[in-house]
Order: sequence, then C-alpha cells, then structure tokens
Amino acid sequence: MTQPPARKIPLLIASTLKPIRDVRAFGKLARSLGETNTYELNIIGFSPKKPESEPGIRFFSSMGHFGSRPDRLLSQLRFLKCLLQVRPKILLCCSYELLPLASFWKPILGYKLVYDVQENYRANLDLNPTLSSAAKSRAAKLIQSAEDTDRIDLYLLAEKCYLNEMPEKTPCLVLENKFRGEVQPTQPIQFLDKRSFRFCITGTITPAFGIWEAVTWFETILPVYPVSTLEIIGHCPLDDFGAKLAQASRQNPQIKLRLDSAPIAHEALIHTLKKADFALLPYQSHPAIDGKMPTKLFECAALGIPVLVSPSPPWVDFLKPFAGGHSVDFSTPSTALSQFEAALGKTFFTSPAPQSVLWKTQSAQLQQTFAKLLF
Repeated sequence: MTQPPARKIPLLIASTLKPIRDVRAFGKLARSLGETNTYELNIIGFSPKKPESEPGIRFFSSMGHFGSRPDRLLSQLRFLKCLLQVRPKILLCCSYELLPLASFWKPILGYKLVYDVQENYRANLDLNPTLSSAAKSRAAKLIQSAEDTDRIDLYLLAEKCYLNEMPEKTPCLVLENKFRGEVQPTQPIQFLDKRSFRFCITGTITPAFGIWEAVTWFETILPVYPVSTLEIIGHCPLDDFGAKLAQASRQNPQIKLRLDSAPIAHEALIHTLKKADFALLPYQSHPAIDGKMPTKLFECAALGIPVLVSPSPPWVDFLKPFAGGHSVDFSTPSTALSQFEAALGKTFFTSPAPQSVLWKTQSAQLQQTFAKLLF
C-alpha cells in the first residue's frame, strides 16, 4: 500500500519592515531552505499590496505603510495572527521587535526560535544624525530588552565582525550577505581613452554611508569628464537628506535620483549596477561600519563591476586578488581627480572573482544546521 507523503515542516520567516521578497530573507534563506524540499515555507514582511503566494511559499503582510507608527504597532497583531495560523515548528525572526512575542509564544506553540541578526542595531543608532542622546538611549534599551531573551535556539549572524561585537549571541552561524547567483564570466576591464563614465550608488541612502561626500567627489571630477553621470537609487529614510540630494540633482542634471522612503526592489538595484562603469562605495569610517562587508562588494565582485571604495583594509584586501576595485578617499575633494585617474590607469578583473563571494558556498551549512534543530 502506498504511503502518504510526509508532511513538510512548517517554517515561518518573519520581519516587520523588510519586504516579503527581501533579498536575504526570501532570496537567500527561504530559497536555500526550500531546496531541501523539507519545509512548508511561510514569509511575513512589508508589502504595500496584498501579497500573492507562489508555489511552495505563502506570503503574509506585516504592514503596508512604511513609516506609519500605527501600522507598525498593528504589525505585532498581524504577526501573532500569522503565528497562530501557521503554527511553525521553526520560527526565523529577522526583526528584533518581534522577539518579545516570539519568545512568549515559544513554549506554548513549541517551535524552535532562530534570530537572524542582520545588523548591530544598537551600534547603528549612532549612524542616525536626527536622534538626540535621550532618544538613542531609549532606543538602545528597547533593542536590548527585545534581544535579551534566553529562548533563542540559534543566531544567524550576517557579519563575521558580530562574533566579536556580540559574543553573547550563541550558538551562532555566520551567513554573510554573499551574492545569490553565479560569478559572471568577465574579460579584463580597462578604461584607456574613455572620457565619459557612468557611476552609481545603490542601497540605503544616508549621510553616514558617505553619499554626500560621493556627490561632492563626482562634481569635482565632472569638469574633466563632463559627460559623466551619477545615478543614486535606494531607500532614503531621512526626508531632509533626500531633499538635499534632490536640490543637488536639480542644480546638476547629471546627478540622477531614484529615492524612496520604502525599500526599492533589489532587482532594480542590480539593474542599475549592471549599467555602471563604476559602483561607488563611499562609506564613512565609523565603528558601526568599519568591520562589515557590504553586500555590494559581493554583488559587484560576482557581476564583474569595478568599485571605487573607501580605504578600509578589509575591503581593499577583499578586492585585491582579482583587481575588483580601487581605493578612493571620498572625504578629500582635493585629491578626487588624481585618485580617479590613478584608478583609470588600472586593469580591473584580471581574473574572475572566487567562488567564495557566492551565497551557495554557505547554503549547505545553513541546510544542515536547520536539519539538526528539530532533532
């Protein structure tokens, strides 16, 4: 007699502000776990429209109005409703603010709790220039209170530096934000005699990430390379800074903006990267940034896009083996032209990026670790 197929293990991946098709939660974690054909996948996250599920994955909306305080509070109730509906055996939280509810319901529903630590949230408070000291202190206590639970079975760390920054988060598995895809075949890239360039900045658009310094840098080299363009696309959470960039774009039409107060689809960011001659990574030196490996480093390495990057030793060392970029001090306009022309004298991608830049090099360890959670 034919045995009925075994029921898949219900797994819920939950966040508040991350899109339901977030590049990490959906594109990497869910896709990799789905490859095992073991889990019934459910994702709850930000979606301005009612999400449509797809084969093998059910989607739920945590909130639909980015930046709305009432909607953010209601997201807790939507998460609880989803939790009771799905009744997961494994709950993967990608938001610290969901941890109190997740911890409370864990012994009642009997799931394993995994926390995907995508940021050092307390350290990141220092990157927000609009927060007063009192507001930072209150937010830090709120984050610490949410994260300070003994009911987490596994931590996923998005950065190796978190091992030192947050040693209390154990047991853990480091899963860097590597590129989900393949290393693209490339020929060595040279820019001899080229006079017009397409630069781009993608991702989160904030002052702490050196965006304004990059605008100044671009305007400094523009008189010598007057047909060049700078495209800035991404999520800009600070309205005043978005207005400042919009003013710069009005004054200089070669600065092209696509900013949004909500996250922009990752596919649009990749499309912009692929059109560029150089991707700019102008991050400021800051304790909350210095130890990280930006996602764009892995993306540009895999896609064969040269980067101009702030002079951080880990980033320079990462790029050196395959000549994936050049170090530029964006904070010093007086050297902008000489440093850029030094970059133009280089040959980029003298060899392909190594397979180690790819997400798939971590997938098996993720799958094996989750398989052990329930046994």
